[in-house]
Amino acid sequence: MTKLLDEAIAKVRQLPEDDQNAAAGALLDYLNSMQDLRLTDEQLAEVRRRRADPNRKTIPRDEAFRRILGE
Repeated sequence: MTKLLDEAIAKVRQLPEDDQNAAAGALLDYLNSMQDLRLTDEQLAEVRRRRADPNRKTIPRDEAFRRILGE
């Protein structure tokens, strides 16, 4: 276990039981959703291919989010 995780757990242990449960729930939600955030091997290869293109087009972050959210 890392020093940072040890420190976080020590702080959580000092909390009241309800707050400990809330912190544990938040950590479990994060861990369960991590798989949703990972790229497949094919997606990763496509990202690398596009980043290697010296003539790639870039767009501002705001525009990217608008496209993703369909706005």
